[in-house]
Amino acid sequence: MALDLSLLNPQQRKAVVQSEGPVLVLAGAGSGKTRVIAHRVVHLLEQGVAAGAVLAVTFTNKAAAEMKERIVRLAGGASDARRVTVSTFHAFGMRIVREQHQALGLPAKFAVLDAGDQAALVKRLLRDLKVDDKRFDVNRLLGILSRLRTGGAPGHSGDEYELCAAELLPKYQLGLRAMGAVDFDDLLLLPLALFGKDTALLQKYQGRYRYLLVDEYQDTNDAQLALLTQLAGLRRNLCVVGDDDQSIYGWRGAQVRQILKFEGKFPGCAQIFLEQNYRSSGNILAAANAVIARNPGRKPKSLWTDRGRGPRLRLVAAPSDEAEARYVMDEIIRVSYEEKISLREIAVLYRTNAQARPFEEALRLGGVRYRVVGGTSLFDRKEVRDLVAYLRAALNPRDEVALLRIVNVPARGIGDQTVARAQELARARKSTVWDVFAAAPAELSQAAERIADFVALMRKYGARLVGKGFSEAARDLVEEVGLFDEARRGAQSLAAQARKVEAVQSLLRQLIEYEQREEQRAAEDTEDSEPFAAGLSGYLARITLDSREADGDSWDAVTLMTLHGAKGLEWRCVFLCGMEEGLLPHSGRGFDDSGSEPRADGALDLEEERRLCYVGMTRARERLILTRAVERTKRGKRVPRTPSRFLEDIPAELLETIDLRGPLPAAPKEVQQAKARSFFASMNELLGEE
Repeated sequence: MALDLSLLNPQQRKAVVQSEGPVLVLAGAGSGKTRVIAHRVVHLLEQGVAAGAVLAVTFTNKAAAEMKERIVRLAGGASDARRVTVSTFHAFGMRIVREQHQALGLPAKFAVLDAGDQAALVKRLLRDLKVDDKRFDVNRLLGILSRLRTGGAPGHSGDEYELCAAELLPKYQLGLRAMGAVDFDDLLLLPLALFGKDTALLQKYQGRYRYLLVDEYQDTNDAQLALLTQLAGLRRNLCVVGDDDQSIYGWRGAQVRQILKFEGKFPGCAQIFLEQNYRSSGNILAAANAVIARNPGRKPKSLWTDRGRGPRLRLVAAPSDEAEARYVMDEIIRVSYEEKISLREIAVLYRTNAQARPFEEALRLGGVRYRVVGGTSLFDRKEVRDLVAYLRAALNPRDEVALLRIVNVPARGIGDQTVARAQELARARKSTVWDVFAAAPAELSQAAERIADFVALMRKYGARLVGKGFSEAARDLVEEVGLFDEARRGAQSLAAQARKVEAVQSLLRQLIEYEQREEQRAAEDTEDSEPFAAGLSGYLARITLDSREADGDSWDAVTLMTLHGAKGLEWRCVFLCGMEEGLLPHSGRGFDDSGSEPRADGALDLEEERRLCYVGMTRARERLILTRAVERTKRGKRVPRTPSRFLEDIPAELLETIDLRGPLPAAPKEVQQAKARSFFASMNELLGEE
């Protein structure tokens, strides 16, 4: 079935058929960039490009999976389309590190440390340096370590965090290698280093991936751009799609200058603007355009739509943060009843997670179903992390972070003093703690029997967890070790015990499903395009790389989410709350009105805050309600608030203004009845009654 380009607008078609050389597609919010990327991939396949020669990169596992499915559907389910590599940057880096692990001096089943594992390693290194780990914010240290390794902007040389991180850096990298482990940065830095010193290897990968596509290009950092430049080589078949107006991740290394300076990096590139918006009504776009137009140094573009003007935006001033939340709750009930907008099509967006509390309380009181995105993930729960650590340590006992986490969980008489002594012996012998345990030295004779039992346990399951049947082996491990009982011990109520046990059960079910999918894939005998190793080690790598986005629950509920989390999503009705100075724009440690990058001292960039506001506004399809509080409670006191400067940019004719401090008309009787029904339905559900 030939690809039909007639449904694309002229600019989209141009972006699809321009297949050779560097291409910059500036895709405004809601302009159909995913459609363009999918069509471009299928167009390449129809032009005779081998599927294995196409590499499409995006930023989340969820986005990559959706992109792959879209490409396959567009290609009519052709098996060739399934062999296109669609992945995140880190998953692609994982593929290279896995293929080249011997050249990198890594074991075949190397571990990938997540943020919690990295923090544990840094704390151990601080103790080795005789530094109190409570003196430093470990997450801040990790951020500086990442910046130092990836060549980010320099910090203040005299800052104690910078000095501490500089001293930790070589020890941190040695610690990773000693454990046979890598972190997220390594998944980019190690391929870069390999390609930099081995021209033949680089040419091999350049020959394999001859057509490169990058989604959300505005979110790339220096290391990602360097990797893309290496792979593009002399062919320069690199198509990047992004929007400088939606660059909102400067705090994690993204550089908006990458998209602004693409032409300088790749001279002669084709530049294509996608400005027709298929998501939002005209008034929403006009307001968003007015806000973002104030940013200097951007690629000039103005979104438009043929969907009509739609209702005006609503700007609501509430006396307090509690009144703001009550208004939002009442209005949600009204629009769901009067305008027939389902709860799942409504979002409450805010700048910081701390703003969620009053909205949760109001919605709970009003009996309105909601879900907070960004709460505790399954893989953040202690009982789940314990099981994952057991699995990692059994597969790779050199993974010291995992080993030390579970060596005495549940308690087996290998206490802190024994572990500390084993670490000292490991340092003295230039070996690992596992080597010390396995050697059973006389210095640990007091716990010799218990250590021997632990070593035997790890060896037993290290053998069973490799290859087929790893999900059954994992369940046996849980039973033998007593992890269900351990989970119950950490809970204060029967309900909490049940939740903890269910969390462990959930992970075990995932292992079964993963193993079944692997068996099905093997039976289909399809060409492997997975970046992950087979078996349990592949599953562990996958969950570590997983961005853990919201799971997209299908049940009917209002979404509560930060603006950063909302990027890429859309709803019929959006409440953009806390439109005040200090919240949006967020105060941080001050603003730099002149530059387009975050300042070296960590101050938030006003331009990025403006882009964040623009992203929030363009999430709405039909209704956009902006709210602010005249006063907020802070440390028990009422503090006056100043309206956000971004509100001044919106033309008055686009706004319907409501001040809740004055008398308000009573809600229609039908809406009051709907509110009562919602409340009593919620109470009945809570009490378990029909």
